[in-house]
Amino acid sequence: MNKISKLLNILKRNGLYPPFYRIESAGTNPEVIINGKKYLIFCSNNYLGLATRSEIIRAAERALKKHGIGPGGSRFLCGNIALLEQLDHETAKLVGAEDAITFPTGYMANLAIFKALMDPLIGNLPHKKGSGIIFSDEFNHGSIVDGCKLSYAKKIIFRHIDMKDLETKISTVPNNTPKMITIEGVFSVEGDLVPLPEVINIAKKYNAILMIDDAHGVGVMGEKGGGTAQHFGLESKIDIIMGSFDKALGGMGGFLAGSKEIVEYLRIASRSYMLSSAVPAVLAGGLIKAIKICETKKGLREKLFSNANYLRKNLEEIGFRVLGKGEIPVNPVLIGDEIKAIKFSEKLFRRGIYAPTYRWPMVPKGTARIRVTTMSTHTKKYLDTLLEAFEKSGKELKLIP
Repeated sequence: MNKISKLLNILKRNGLYPPFYRIESAGTNPEVIINGKKYLIFCSNNYLGLATRSEIIRAAERALKKHGIGPGGSRFLCGNIALLEQLDHETAKLVGAEDAITFPTGYMANLAIFKALMDPLIGNLPHKKGSGIIFSDEFNHGSIVDGCKLSYAKKIIFRHIDMKDLETKISTVPNNTPKMITIEGVFSVEGDLVPLPEVINIAKKYNAILMIDDAHGVGVMGEKGGGTAQHFGLESKIDIIMGSFDKALGGMGGFLAGSKEIVEYLRIASRSYMLSSAVPAVLAGGLIKAIKICETKKGLREKLFSNANYLRKNLEEIGFRVLGKGEIPVNPVLIGDEIKAIKFSEKLFRRGIYAPTYRWPMVPKGTARIRVTTMSTHTKKYLDTLLEAFEKSGKELKLIP
């Protein structure tokens, strides 16, 4: 315990301990109340503004009145209510898969998939213990890293969206070795979109299972919000799509989608599915409505991308470096030095902008950044207020000319 106290003191003394602001209003709205004052929030993942949409809330209320606040158990017990089977169906339809399995959190979905598909369930099936290899992008989300650690399969890291490095490494493995490639569809902290056609070609060439973590792509990318695979028109080429309900869809939870056979197997092989309570009906009811709105309200995505493009163009004109190519509606602004990034975020906060830093160990040392997350509900006035705060704060810290 003394070592923990020592570490905490070091972090706090050097201004490295992150602030945990108490938000007194809906933290998914573009304008929030913190300590009695109004702030504009640019860190919420509520991309389409669905979290507080009235028709979604009414759908959740109906489910709440019928089922109460909790599921009562796992899907094996009394938790397998009809509403959850409907959520599975609507989720699979959204991402263009045959079936889906849902979890109370996206983290649980990523904890489940690698052990389930790469380790034995009974005897040496589907694979002998430790016989497989997982190839993972170096910047994959921490939940993927944790999920991979739970599997006995060997882990090989390839350079971020570097398809040559991936192929070089996977080509050295015997063809009969069980292989799995895992990569995010949208790297929101890097501003990158996966080169999906190339990944699919490599997976097919070397007989590897392909799993895409599309937490930040579902609802955002694609004609109907089906995600990164839909954006490329390649839904049928992905073995497993992992997605999140707590970003563009405005709720909470996660899912794994794929063929009926894979999902049927995951229902008995996913430990975080079997050993945890189901998604509560109140969430399922709201999410089903959110999915339908996502599929039919294309204008929400158009407004989201319009807002993001406006910010990117003007942030770059001011003098900031924005990561990525503008293919996704998130603008990670590179600051570099961790201390400067923290001070920059603090200055933004004093100017009414809530936009926390991403810094080591979340990102490599010396690459601290502000991930500016846009929502379709941000008005031009809100965007201009952010730009003014960025410019003034950046000049004060000599981050820009």
